[in-house]
Amino acid sequence: MDAILVRPLPGHQALYEAMMDEWEAHGGRLNPGALRRWSYRLGRAVSYAEWLGWMDDDRANGQELFFYIAGGQLLGAISLRFGNNPSIASDGHIGYGIRPSARRQGHAARMLSLALPLAKAKGIDPAVITCAENNIASVKVIERCGGALVGYQHGNGKRERVYHVPTA
Repeated sequence: MDAILVRPLPGHQALYEAMMDEWEAHGGRLNPGALRRWSYRLGRAVSYAEWLGWMDDDRANGQELFFYIAGGQLLGAISLRFGNNPSIASDGHIGYGIRPSARRQGHAARMLSLALPLAKAKGIDPAVITCAENNIASVKVIERCGGALVGYQHGNGKRERVYHVPTA
């Protein structure tokens, strides 16, 4: 199955809405955090067009989100943090997530492998990726993509693993 990473575009709205509906019905944390339909600051849901505006703002501030599309479906998203983005210190350079119905099928590793050259193009090598200590699925993805455990930190209220992943 061909898989690609693409920047979110207006034409992706139906794919985005379907993925978000599934993810929200499943519960749990949306990852990467850039996937959101609710603005706490505004106290309301935002339209897809407003969300695309947020993506433009994020890009200008050192974070870029890509959709992972395979088989004509939006299966997940991956976020690259670069430049002087303060989130790098706690969250690392890359955050990703796969919609619940597409998990455990190799998509996260494929998505990360597609993103590593994009990170390299932004001058990132190695990429720092963090995950909860007990997130075995993410550990397997990171290690499958060449990640080496370099330590631990406390983040998001729990102990996290810190990996370095070569982008070359």
